[in-house]
Amino acid sequence: MVHIIWAAGAITAIMGIAILFRPLWMRQLIIFISKSRMAYVAAGSKTLIGIAFLVLARECKRPNIIIALGVLMTVGPIFFCMLPFAKIQAYMNWWVARPVWMYRVWGVVAALLGGLIIYAGMPK
Repeated sequence: MVHIIWAAGAITAIMGIAILFRPLWMRQLIIFISKSRMAYVAAGSKTLIGIAFLVLARECKRPNIIIALGVLMTVGPIFFCMLPFAKIQAYMNWWVARPVWMYRVWGVVAALLGGLIIYAGMPK
C-alpha cells in the first residue's frame, strides 16, 4: 500500500513536467474547474490523498516529510472549501489571467515536490 505514496509523487512530477512544456494545459484545466463546482471535487480528492499519506506514512523512508505533506493536503482543501464559491472563482480567474511563465514556474515547483514525495515515500 505504501506504493500509493510514491506513485502520487510520480504522477505529480509527471504533471509538473507536462505543465513545464505545455503550460496552456494547466490554464485549460483551471478554466474547466472554475466553470462548475469541480473545485470541490478536486479539494475532496486532495483531502483523501492527504489522509492516505497520513495513514501510510509509518511505512515510508522519511515519515516526517510524508506526515507534514499529509497534514497540509488534508487541512488546506478543507479551509479552501470554507470560502464562498464566488471567492474560489475569483481565485481561479486570477490564475487564468497569469502569464505563461508563471505556469512554467508552477510546473517546476510541482516536479520538485513530486521528486520529494518519491524520495520520502519509498518503502523502508
